Amino acid sequence: FNSIMFPTIFSLAIKGLGQHTSQGSGILCLAIVGGAIVPLLQGVLADTYGVQPAFLLAIACYVYIIFYGLKGSVPKA
Repeated sequence: FNSIMFPTIFSLAIKGLGQHTSQGSGILCLAIVGGAIVPLLQGVLADTYGVQPAFLLAIACYVYIIFYGLKGSVPKA
C-alpha cells in the first residue's frame, strides 16, 4: 500500500502547475526527507512516552495524506 503512495501523491501535486512544474517537483522531492525525519521523531517519542503514544505521529501523517488525497489536491476553480 505505501509503495504506491509517493508516485500517486507526486503526480497529483505537480498536476496543473504549468511553468512551475520543475520548482514544484523539486520541492516535493525535498519531502523525501520526511521519510528520514518522521521515524527519528517517532523513536524519540517512543523513548519518551512509550510505543503506543508514539504511533499518534504515524496516525497524524496518514490523516494528512488522506486529507490531501480528498481535499488538498483538488484544484481551486
